[in-house]
Amino acid sequence: MKISKTLAQITLALVAVTTTNLATPAVAQPGTTRIAKWHDDKKATFLLMFDDGWPSHFQVALPELKKRDMTATFYIVPSKGEYKKFEKTWREQFLQQGMALANHTMTHDGLQSPEDAEREFTDCTKYINDLMDEATKTKAPRLISYGKPGVKDWNITRAQEKELIAKNNLIERPDFAGHGAVYHWKTVEEMLALADKAIAKGGMEYLVIHGVERIEPNWGYQDFWALKQDVFLPLLDGLVMRRDKGELWITDHVSQHRYETERDSGAVKTIESSAQKIKLELKSAADPQFYNLPLTLITQVPDAWKKCRVTQGETKSEAIVADGAVMFEARPNSELIGITPVG
Repeated sequence: MKISKTLAQITLALVAVTTTNLATPAVAQPGTTRIAKWHDDKKATFLLMFDDGWPSHFQVALPELKKRDMTATFYIVPSKGEYKKFEKTWREQFLQQGMALANHTMTHDGLQSPEDAEREFTDCTKYINDLMDEATKTKAPRLISYGKPGVKDWNITRAQEKELIAKNNLIERPDFAGHGAVYHWKTVEEMLALADKAIAKGGMEYLVIHGVERIEPNWGYQDFWALKQDVFLPLLDGLVMRRDKGELWITDHVSQHRYETERDSGAVKTIESSAQKIKLELKSAADPQFYNLPLTLITQVPDAWKKCRVTQGETKSEAIVADGAVMFEARPNSELIGITPVG
């Protein structure tokens, strides 16, 4: 009986020790850094995509997006009648207001031959690059999103299409299937369920929109597959609510692609860690010609630090310490990052 009692006491003691160890994880050392899965350490990413360059995009979508500090990707067709008629408005408003223009081919008329495909892809890419060169005061090459138009004639092989995509530095967006507003999803709840799916998985989801309902001005007709405003506006508000709760990064397709590519091939090395300073090196294997988007880093700092100054080359910022860590942005394959206490 004494032996059994002793064994029971030992077993209970071991369980207590194990439970205590599980409940007390090791404290990360100052300088320990992780790359956030998504920008600003959001849980997931959501993309809004607008197809075909309809007038309702600048009449309705653009002002409502800007009102909520949101960005989106607009797949334009530079030789299509609706776009050409309002080209000046597109040139003046969209890039200047932080929207991304994307390749939806030059005419949306399909591809009759490999030679026709060359013109459809390359001319649209050149058009967008020329606009972006002027707006950003930088020169191509750059990455541009590409969305295949829904047309019947597509007389090239998949291999030829992929060759044109690579030649023009295009990033192919995911399939339209299962992601079309009006066509696949009709209600606010259905569309926001896509965002909640991304949050649950910590991944990316997207919605492709064509026209948006016009109320003012009333032209007497609506653009193709016009999404009603009593769906569109609550959808935007629902996305903003999730963004402001720290759940969603709402961005354009190329920014999402660049961040993910840099993140997946990125690594942080601690060069120095002391009570006075932390020095880090951020590297990424992605081609720096196209992949130099700032990544979000979260670095553990000494307990006494309450506010930090972060420097990388000429870039300087300040950040408040939260839960023993500081969050900031840094460019990969650039200068070393310095973190020092303020005050």
